[in-house]
Amino acid sequence: MAEHPTHSDHAGHASAVPGAGVDEIAEANKAHFDATAKSEISPKWIEMAQRCGAAIRANYAFDEDTTVLMDFACNIGLTSRELAPYTKTVVGVDISQGAVDAFNEAAENQGLAPDEMRAVCAELKGADGELDGLKFDVITCALSYHHFADIAGITRTLAFFLKPGGALLVVDIVKPASHGDAPLFDEKYSHVVPHTHGMTKDGVQAAFEGAGLNEFAFKPITPISMHGMDAVMFIAKGVKPSA
Repeated sequence: MAEHPTHSDHAGHASAVPGAGVDEIAEANKAHFDATAKSEISPKWIEMAQRCGAAIRANYAFDEDTTVLMDFACNIGLTSRELAPYTKTVVGVDISQGAVDAFNEAAENQGLAPDEMRAVCAELKGADGELDGLKFDVITCALSYHHFADIAGITRTLAFFLKPGGALLVVDIVKPASHGDAPLFDEKYSHVVPHTHGMTKDGVQAAFEGAGLNEFAFKPITPISMHGMDAVMFIAKGVKPSA
């Protein structure tokens, strides 16, 4: 979950920042979350992680003895902590070293061994040998897709790391039909949020299906207030073919 201590309400999939490339946005996010990783965790973000975790658990059959989970764009690990009791292993992945350090410090303070819960700093490409060749039963990404300039590319990368039959679950925010062209985010955050209007089912489905994921499902799950406007979170799920 991309917890945002300093820009607390973000989502997106509609309009990319003019002139900003994928690499530039990734670097801006890395710098931003390195700077905010040690910020005080607000009760709001703990609550949001709880809501994300509950939605994910309701849409995937976790087994605490066997499930190996990647929490992508994990930040400091609030959503990972919600899911860890239901898994055998949680591996958080983030491009921010500051966030990864905070994640691992919190896991160690909870008495969790690295084979139970750990995070790594990596910018995944979907190549053999990454993450020591580890594949996952389930990959989650909570309230972070709006930070990715190329969600189709990110989804293909994540699908690479799924085991056959494994599932990708993404939680983010639906583009409100009633808001027209009004963005959900303040312009001052455009350097780290390339999509400002919220995500559409069609856009997310295209990314999932383009990554070869089947059994697509897209469900609204809970309302959220965004800069004084009402929006709704969703959970999207896709499954990697078994053969």
